[in-house]
Amino acid sequence: MTSRIQNYFIIYLNPMVTSITFSLIILLTIPFLLFAVFFSTVAISSPINTTPHILTQDNTTVLIDTVDKTHQGFMGDFQRALTKERVWDTKTYKNTKNLLQSVKTDTNTTSSNISNNHSMQAANIIFNNIALLKEQYDAIEIFDFITVLLTQNDTKTANELFSIITNEGDRTLISNAAYLFAVYDFNKGHWDKTLELLTGIMNDLPDNHYNHALLMNGMSLQKTNKHRESIPYYTKVTINSKYYNAARLNMAIANIRQGWWTDGHILIQSLISASNTSKNNEVVDRLYLTLGYSYLKQEYYRNSRDTFRNIHVNSIYASQGILGIALTAANQKDYIGALTNIRYLKEKKTTELSIDESYLLTPYFYEKLGQSITASTGYLEAINYYQKRISDIEVILESEISFDSLRSSNTNTHFITIHNNQIMFSEQFPEYFLADYEKLKSYQKIINMIDDKALTDKYHILKKQYESIFKSCIHNALNRRITELNSYMNQSRFGLARLYDNNLAETP
Repeated sequence: MTSRIQNYFIIYLNPMVTSITFSLIILLTIPFLLFAVFFSTVAISSPINTTPHILTQDNTTVLIDTVDKTHQGFMGDFQRALTKERVWDTKTYKNTKNLLQSVKTDTNTTSSNISNNHSMQAANIIFNNIALLKEQYDAIEIFDFITVLLTQNDTKTANELFSIITNEGDRTLISNAAYLFAVYDFNKGHWDKTLELLTGIMNDLPDNHYNHALLMNGMSLQKTNKHRESIPYYTKVTINSKYYNAARLNMAIANIRQGWWTDGHILIQSLISASNTSKNNEVVDRLYLTLGYSYLKQEYYRNSRDTFRNIHVNSIYASQGILGIALTAANQKDYIGALTNIRYLKEKKTTELSIDESYLLTPYFYEKLGQSITASTGYLEAINYYQKRISDIEVILESEISFDSLRSSNTNTHFITIHNNQIMFSEQFPEYFLADYEKLKSYQKIINMIDDKALTDKYHILKKQYESIFKSCIHNALNRRITELNSYMNQSRFGLARLYDNNLAETP
């Protein structure tokens, strides 16, 4: 299973299992724990203020959508400039088969432009032959051309073709073209537009696209909180489809969100048992993590604990799984077991959120075991730890944060690392935002070859707009982590004060 397929359920499940503080509050019912927050028009004609500032999630979404539309508009100007300056061969073709062969053959490399989906040259070859495509809009190759154009964000040229297909083409042609645009809008997070494009076209699609369309339809409904309506679409995804596992898991989540816990658990357990899933450890570990926290929330502590134990020790989900074991043990009043797991977590010395939380939980579990002196020492250690973490992040906030300084934690996750601080980037900006910014940066050498000051200015302004949003989102994420750390530090102080007030501790 590819990482892209995995993302179809990882994206949706993130809110389900990442709020460990919620688990600490609700499931452990620790009286002194405070609730930390977990869940946050740029014109191209003039420069924008690039100083990072705090954005709300709604503002971020608006700005990202705006810069995306600006990017699409820029691509039309870029295409025309490439042709005018004859940056590449501007040859025109008499039939779509020869055109496709040219598009597939990159003159600079041996790779396929359609396969790597990063070649602006391929998109420009198509742009230069738009007259041919408008005449031969019903050629089977038309779908390859639309795919390349959409990949490069050239929606203007792609929509010109789609308009002709919609007005002149037959039902099957229209449906298959609409599917490509639905994929584009789905990846952009345009849920209502995705649903609109998929309406009435699914039965005209080949099997693979049909199953993909069902999955996108179901997820788009879930993203708009229509969980019950999503289930029939997931049910139709065939068992031999590569989208089957994602559909079943999202159906399980839809059941759980409606309170149908048993049905949801059965679906997840069946996926874990499936042979095509068990070959991929990370997929299985993700399933175990989801199931474990679901059991925990329902107070099925033994089931939860046993489920967490199945997560591989080297998994990217290992820390969350270990924390889950500690939480279930505490709910079972097994504070020795809880302490054993939380101390193991604490020794990892990383900046994952679960590691930060381990410093608060360690003294709490000692307190529950009646070891008040050790608990008070632990609370002091936690206070010092959180103070240093906050200070370190404040230094980062004062420094220049560049896109190139980011490091992806894993290709199958939505986490990035900023100066050794792991954050969940999908909470700040969608995946396509980073991908489109990378594409824009890759045009720099080509822009330098074009003698067009107006276009060059637009390019640099657009790039600054991306960078401004990027920096603001990163600042949001780091400030959110500071808020969480301050909460944990205050809770540590409260725990220490309570020990002294109850005359349970001596000064270490």
